Amino acid sequence: MTEKTSKNVLTLVGPDRPGIVRTVSGILSENGFNIEDSRMAVLGGEFAMIVLVSGPKPVSDLLSDMEKESGLTIRCRETGEDEGLRPGVPYLVYGYAMDHPGIVHALAREVAGFGANIEEMETSTEPAPVTGTPLFDVRMRVSLPPDVSVKEVRKRLEEIGEMQNIDISVEPFSH
Repeated sequence: MTEKTSKNVLTLVGPDRPGIVRTVSGILSENGFNIEDSRMAVLGGEFAMIVLVSGPKPVSDLLSDMEKESGLTIRCRETGEDEGLRPGVPYLVYGYAMDHPGIVHALAREVAGFGANIEEMETSTEPAPVTGTPLFDVRMRVSLPPDVSVKEVRKRLEEIGEMQNIDISVEPFSH
């Protein structure tokens, strides 16, 4: 008889300091859990981690100890395999502009309007070298439905770019 594997997505957030990943990965490893996928970043002095783990038991049994040892706030959600989304064609959407409210929403609204899924997104704001003006940078990996014209998506996103003064590019995704 095969043992059932428990899959969970954990989100962990708290003040940044050295050793957080060592502590969390150590607890998981010592209890037979495998880290299958993860994203980590420091945002405004806070460490944030999203991790997909699999193991022999529910990871929720470890949450209290993990929170005490790591000093992080942890949320857990049981998950399974990716099932609900239909396959799509992957593209990268890049945007660059002087920072202003609404950039992410404008792009996300248009992408969703085509029935596409944003599978990954990273944004950052940095001061311009001479003036210090905040510059915004966004990179999205989107999955377009097979029946959607990338030419039409590109055209519409470029129109949004013109209206909001955002340099936009849409390119095929390759690993």
